Amino acid sequence: MFPKFSTRSILTLSCLAGSALIALPAFAERFEARSLVTEATLYPQGAMITRNATVTLPAGQHEIVFSDIPQGYDPLEIERSLQIRVDGGALGPVSYGVAPITEALLFRSEAEKAAKARVDALEDEISARRSEIMKIGFEDDAAQDVLAYLGRLNAGEDAEQTAATARMIREESLAARLAGLDASRRVDAANEALETLEHELTEAKIALDLLVPSTEDRISITLPVRMEQAGEVQVGFTYMSEDASWQPRYTARLDTDAGTMELVRSVFVEQNTREPWLDVALRFATDNPNSKPAPNEVYEYVRRVYEPRPIEPLMRATASVSVEMDGYAEPVMEAAPMVKMRANLTGLSQTYEAPEPASLYSGTEGREFMLASLALSPEIVVRAVPLYENTGYLMASFTNDTGEMLVPGEVRLIRDGVSLGTVMLETVVNGAETELAFGAVDGIAVDRVLLTRNEGDRGVISKSNETASEWRISVENHTGRSWPVEVVDRVSVSEQDELKIDWTARPAPDVEGRDDKRGVLAWHFDLDAGARQEIVLGENLRWPEGKELQ
Repeated sequence: MFPKFSTRSILTLSCLAGSALIALPAFAERFEARSLVTEATLYPQGAMITRNATVTLPAGQHEIVFSDIPQGYDPLEIERSLQIRVDGGALGPVSYGVAPITEALLFRSEAEKAAKARVDALEDEISARRSEIMKIGFEDDAAQDVLAYLGRLNAGEDAEQTAATARMIREESLAARLAGLDASRRVDAANEALETLEHELTEAKIALDLLVPSTEDRISITLPVRMEQAGEVQVGFTYMSEDASWQPRYTARLDTDAGTMELVRSVFVEQNTREPWLDVALRFATDNPNSKPAPNEVYEYVRRVYEPRPIEPLMRATASVSVEMDGYAEPVMEAAPMVKMRANLTGLSQTYEAPEPASLYSGTEGREFMLASLALSPEIVVRAVPLYENTGYLMASFTNDTGEMLVPGEVRLIRDGVSLGTVMLETVVNGAETELAFGAVDGIAVDRVLLTRNEGDRGVISKSNETASEWRISVENHTGRSWPVEVVDRVSVSEQDELKIDWTARPAPDVEGRDDKRGVLAWHFDLDAGARQEIVLGENLRWPEGKELQ
């Protein structure tokens, strides 16, 4: 941890985006200064932050102390990644520490001063209103005291005196009750006004917290600067932070009647650095600064031979099973989408820039910035997979002709004005094709019915086993329009000479080995409103007797 020290506040610096500069005294002195974030390059995890300040110094040797960076950062990480630029003076050895930030530097900008003044004014007004409510309450208490006193008075024995006393009690009692009623109404009105002020105070504190979210001690950086002559010094700090990030987002709006799709590209940004970024130039880079910088080292591979050990019965059985299974293809395990996304982002070097400076507050829900809107003419098809589903799904495929890579991100789907949730878009290089799914088309009914299945021994002479199956696939269009349809199904595949497989399809598929997957078939046709299309698919498998089919 850095040592703590105090610094006498001589000057509040103006930043590059701030107000006029103030000249320092002509003698050498330690000065307390302030810088603000002016630029930030955000990565999928982390950000490179740039702070800037401008100050006018007299000739001579000086020390400028910047106590700006909140302690939410790791001080050692700041020191390791910090780059310092000083233009206009000679920089000496830099020292680091932790120091409290003064109120003069904490509320430096006009916005910060105004927000603080607003909170102070509301707190003073609320205090005054509460005092006024107490005074009105005293009036009500006084009226009740009068009523209590009047209730204890005796009229006396003289009739005239009794009458006078009664008139006085009546008049004073009425006046006291009216005063109490008036006080009660004024208290209710004052309480309503107080509630309004307290609500305004809450909002004012939220606004102040956005501008000054942290009043904790700051990381302090002391810069010895020597000036050959009086003039301005431009000071810049650049460092890495883990407390900011961005992620790509897309919105795909599909118009099935027009056959068009709009793809809106945007970035979602958030930061939790415990300070606001006001009018900051933002860039979004796809690089991963946390990836390792060098490849693995290859070492020599020393091989040895040993006397073989006897195989235990259990191990022998296991080895036998392994030999039996050797002819079968290993199952392919698909990686989780988040893992793919991280891998695809690594090593990319695209950078996007916000069109103008923007403000981003710490700890909020973040902001979304639109990059561009692309007008596309996708190929639309209803894909039916009768092996698993009894309906068709609307698919839109398109070519990335943006001239750059589409990085992985979440896509919000909107079909004919209806929101359908989100899917993940993986990396799409320039010129590559991809597709998006836009939900089920309820009017497309899909069915797959097993017609026949025969299993049994073909005879003693052939010494083989056989199974034959036949399915009927039907697709019906109950919508009011024609749709291009793709039906995807499969037949069995053999990797052994002793397992023979024949298959038939009526009509024949126009694609075999779809997406380079053996045995996966596809049929493409247009299906008019109210129409029905049938496909009959059959297969025959034969293998030697004594073997089992899997």
